[in-house]
Amino acid sequence: MDSLPDLPISNLGDNMAIGTLLGLAHALAGMTYVAGTLMQSLPVPKREWKAWGPVMMWDATIAELGIATVSIMQLIVDIISNLIRAELAGPFSSPSVSFLAITSQLVSFDAAIFILISIVNSTIVLAPVAELLVKILGLPVQIVTTAIIIWSIIHIIIGLFPNLWLVLWETGLVFFAIPFRIGRKFASYLMASAIVLAIALPIMPSIALWLEGHLSYELLFGRFQDIVNQVQSNPLALLQLIPLLATSVADLLGAMVIALVIFPFVYLFILSMIIRSLANAFGGSASGPIFSEFVVTQSRESVKTLEESR
Repeated sequence: MDSLPDLPISNLGDNMAIGTLLGLAHALAGMTYVAGTLMQSLPVPKREWKAWGPVMMWDATIAELGIATVSIMQLIVDIISNLIRAELAGPFSSPSVSFLAITSQLVSFDAAIFILISIVNSTIVLAPVAELLVKILGLPVQIVTTAIIIWSIIHIIIGLFPNLWLVLWETGLVFFAIPFRIGRKFASYLMASAIVLAIALPIMPSIALWLEGHLSYELLFGRFQDIVNQVQSNPLALLQLIPLLATSVADLLGAMVIALVIFPFVYLFILSMIIRSLANAFGGSASGPIFSEFVVTQSRESVKTLEESR
């Protein structure tokens, strides 16, 4: 008797969770559709309650479509991610390699500040200067340390998200299928977050390094190239390299701070705005139905005209 193939425990657990969530979402969608049919057909005492009938039937249909298109959604996310990675092809296209490059720079920058303060503080004559440096560089050290923590969290999430985003998407379908739109708002945020983060988070380290390299080239190499072009016609222009070297270090540090410290906060803020907009598109109206939208009634103008004719 042939033995069954060995399956990775992590993949098996993910498949069981995905299957459980899909079954739960399907059951809730069916229950919502049946409840909507009953509310539309039975003699419900209040019209506002009866208006829930077509709304619940429509929500259940949308939920079933979402359940049926899980594989298609996974294929779309994979295609978009692969296209973006192909555009970012290079030594830092891998999230792990990019993360190591980012953290090594931030840790070196943080350590350099501590070493500078320690050296100055060890000299009795420069002790007042050390206190001033601590006050001046205290905030940058805190910001850089926070950036290291944020990049570490992002790296952990990137490692989990290849399987986690699909679980979040299907959890959103479960909440979407709950009757009376109880979990629709939360469901829309879960589904929007799953799609946006699955595509945007893995490329975040690569974009940060690309931005740093672009800024460094514009601030440093571009100026060197201009001076080299001037030297061909005026050899004295070579003397401009001396003051340029003094400012190059500061420019490179500025490029690193912009790309590796400021950029993650801006990037995550932009993603939050995209998630919010996409959640509104998924969720639509999370409140209850308005009866006048489903039942034909007289408008205010027709009622006013009828009263005037009387």
